[in-house]
Amino acid sequence: MNEQAMIINDNLLETIKYNSPTTPIKASHAHLSDFPNGVTPCHWHNELECIVMLKGSLNYYVNNETYILKEGDGIIINTNRLHLCGPSDTESKSSKEHCHTYLPDDVDNNHYAVLLLHPDTLRFNRKMEEKYINPFLFDGNSDVILLDHSHNWHKEVISNILDIFYAVTEKIPCFELVAQSRFFQFWSILYQNTIAKNGYELVETDPMNPLKTMISYIQENYQNKVTLNDVAEAGMMCQSKCCRLFREALRQSPIEYLQNYRIQRGIYLLDHTSMSITEIALECGFHGASYFTETFRKINGITPKEYRRNQY
Repeated sequence: MNEQAMIINDNLLETIKYNSPTTPIKASHAHLSDFPNGVTPCHWHNELECIVMLKGSLNYYVNNETYILKEGDGIIINTNRLHLCGPSDTESKSSKEHCHTYLPDDVDNNHYAVLLLHPDTLRFNRKMEEKYINPFLFDGNSDVILLDHSHNWHKEVISNILDIFYAVTEKIPCFELVAQSRFFQFWSILYQNTIAKNGYELVETDPMNPLKTMISYIQENYQNKVTLNDVAEAGMMCQSKCCRLFREALRQSPIEYLQNYRIQRGIYLLDHTSMSITEIALECGFHGASYFTETFRKINGITPKEYRRNQY
């Protein structure tokens, strides 16, 4: 990562570190094994997210829909859409065990390219923005574009995504200019095969807003005692509807999400601080080291102490 990388907080969950201080683009390699249970945190952000599956397969969950990516496939997630991804057999395994507590043996084989592109990279005058950019960003039918080679133009878009990805990650000369030019080319193809062909349906209210509100509540209050009723009240709904929304979108209950989020924060502290296990447990909302260790081992298969030891 460039030491001068610009850091932008787009939501409560993650910090976007751009590869250049001049251009809002982030490119990085990723493996499902990088995440607890091989499942990425549920999140949303102001960037367009582009994924190309380099090896293996995975499931992408976007606004309650499931998309299967196989090797060579790609996917484009529109801005501010709620999403996460996990192993391609996560859902089938979750019927046998609690969701997100099963880590497939081949999770290390899932390797993909991640490209985050902020629409500001394309904005240079208001008329162009209103004609070519906003209709796609706010289209209710364009939450996701699955690039599964079912159309000829999919290959060209994937090629452009990879051109941007490698230009940025390898920092070729003038990579910001190369990335921006390829982004314009890929946007042109995308626009011609979506909005220009099908029109657009402007959605003024995000149907995921109640769920986002509840997720944000958990992220803001995970260090304190949080009950199912607290989460449901944050979303202004009953507990049963709250649970249904979490299950449909995140494949886990609100309390499972809370515990997973606490463990994610714990992993960060294990990686980046010298705090003791007890201090981390209390910092992450657990009553003590024993419960933290038990929950950590249930989710990750090893204890916090073993995890920290493996990092050195």
